[in-house]
Amino acid sequence: MKKLLSILVLGLLLSGNAFAQNFKFNEVYMCGPKKIPYSEQYNDRGWYYVIHLDKNERFIIRNNEYNYSSYENTIYPHLWVQNGKITNGSLSKDGSIYNFELTSIYSPGSSTSYKQIKFLNVNFDSLTYVSRAKDFFADGSTKMYDPSIGVCWLNWKSK
Repeated sequence: MKKLLSILVLGLLLSGNAFAQNFKFNEVYMCGPKKIPYSEQYNDRGWYYVIHLDKNERFIIRNNEYNYSSYENTIYPHLWVQNGKITNGSLSKDGSIYNFELTSIYSPGSSTSYKQIKFLNVNFDSLTYVSRAKDFFADGSTKMYDPSIGVCWLNWKSK
């Protein structure tokens, strides 16, 4: 009985880890219109990006209280204070320029568009960025928003 119980406990522990994605970030950059302390970005969170990178260049980018992950979808329920959507991200590189695509697919009724992509292009040599969003609507039309530009800075780095 003791052996069966230990096998069952060990099996449960191992099966939970088999599907979990471990993400240990090595660097955290912030990008926004101007350099500010992390504690102040909450007031203007829609204008700031917090970029967490791991050693394999997987990432989680936080913007406007949503996470965009390169290795899994993140599902948000539709709440009074938050639009329901599924978010994820992808990365392509051109030298020191990282081209992030941050995708949101909205729950029905939570937004006028059904999908939005934020294009975030970060130059890690000059520590600058350009961001632009594009909405996709059910009727096939799209809307591209004006770009925003700003500065980036290294907020934290592992030793």
